[in-house]
Amino acid sequence: MISIINSSNIIGIESFLIKVEVDITNGIPSFSIVGLAGTEIKESRERVKSAIINSGYKFPNSRIVVNLSPADMKKEGSFFDLPISIGLLRNLIKREDSYLEETVFVGELSLDGRIQRIRGILPIIIGAKEQGIKRIFIPTENIKEASFIEGVDVVAVRTLNECISYLNGDLSASQEQEISTKKLSINSNKDGKSEYEEDFEDVKGNYFVKRGAEISAAGNHNLLMIGPPGSGKTMIAKRIRTILPNISKKDMIEISKIYSVSGLIDEHIGIIDKMPFRSPHHTATKQALIGGGSDAKPGEVVLSHKGVLFLDEIAEFDRKILETLRQPIEDKYINISRVRYNIKYPCNFLLIAAMNPCPCGYYMSNTECKCRAYEINRYLNKISGPLLDRFDIFVEVNPVSYDDLNTFKRSETSEEIKYRVENSRKIQSKRFKKDTIETNSDIKSSSLLKYCSLDKDASSTVELIFNKYRLSNRSYTKLLKVARTIADLDDSEFINSNNIIEAFSFRKAYYNYFK
Repeated sequence: MISIINSSNIIGIESFLIKVEVDITNGIPSFSIVGLAGTEIKESRERVKSAIINSGYKFPNSRIVVNLSPADMKKEGSFFDLPISIGLLRNLIKREDSYLEETVFVGELSLDGRIQRIRGILPIIIGAKEQGIKRIFIPTENIKEASFIEGVDVVAVRTLNECISYLNGDLSASQEQEISTKKLSINSNKDGKSEYEEDFEDVKGNYFVKRGAEISAAGNHNLLMIGPPGSGKTMIAKRIRTILPNISKKDMIEISKIYSVSGLIDEHIGIIDKMPFRSPHHTATKQALIGGGSDAKPGEVVLSHKGVLFLDEIAEFDRKILETLRQPIEDKYINISRVRYNIKYPCNFLLIAAMNPCPCGYYMSNTECKCRAYEINRYLNKISGPLLDRFDIFVEVNPVSYDDLNTFKRSETSEEIKYRVENSRKIQSKRFKKDTIETNSDIKSSSLLKYCSLDKDASSTVELIFNKYRLSNRSYTKLLKVARTIADLDDSEFINSNNIIEAFSFRKAYYNYFK
């Protein structure tokens, strides 16, 4: 007897329909799983057998072969315990084959028959919906995460017994309602109130740095802060996400898919409803930062997708690891190649970095620097020129004065800054509605003249700066992009000379320390 049950497999953040073919024939009792199955799937033989017996069913004393089709696709994870069990118990299920053809089963079984939470449920449900599946059976612990996807019926079950009873129609209406999930709404913080504990109102002084942070958030421009210890670099970086625009439903789903396959979604919330903010330690490995390993898991650059990647003490990172960031920053995605497949992860993040100007941290500050010249040069040279070229804005963070710390003068709140940032993003959205560009930082060189219109004085100013400082092509385009964002914050259609001068002022720190 052959039973075919639908299940799902994940590669990267995408899911694919898998046919679990269960063949029970006469012969010497055995239980084998074929179809390029990983270790977790091969171990499911013992879990499935114990779960069926402990649930009160008779395990077939026959020759059992389970094939996971297509056979040339690598399968990993514990998703297949439930569909294998359903296939083995097919003779006990009253539902017709047409019902099962429109149904997907995923779930890991405990030895007592309980169905355990699995990772990656969000891309599984989205993939099933795209394949035309009408319903999907999932573990009850995944109910919150699954409830945000519409267009497919989700049935959350606690045990193997409960799943079989549901399929046979043996449950009462109240019991069916109890295990069926209701769709939940996604709140995108429409009231405008901050969801974060941090606020720019806490930042005293350093108005130039705060302005740089605002421009960075408005145009999604990468920002590098350099200054002595205790000057407030980390404090400012942690507050940048509080002024970024509200996360959209589309982005919520995309980010949540990444966190779902990584097993990082809070089961009580079920979705990532806040802007990601990732801050890896400087001892992080290449695999932790970029991603990879035998299972090709996403790294920090992918987990910060649509959010902020903050590299504190960037000069302390291994230089070879930092160099791997160059391509993801430009391409907005990561490719991880394996023997049988290739995974493409999105990683469109805002890069914020902070560093000391020297090993002791006090070079060019009011405190005496104890470093020698060659030590300072070696420290600053840890960040290569090509990587520095990926930053649009450079700001020098100075220690806050006593008067600034103890003043009763009110500082701007994150909500006030965010209002200007959102207005700027709306202008950009309107400007790029017929293009694939999202923010000013994404403007391509070929579209520079189209989107960065200069008035006569601005053109003269740019030419003067370009010739005097011998700007590279990338530095020139970044200067115009930052100026475009400043003009948007001023609600100006054309870039004027003041916008150019302000944009260039955010390269002053670069010439002070790296030239």
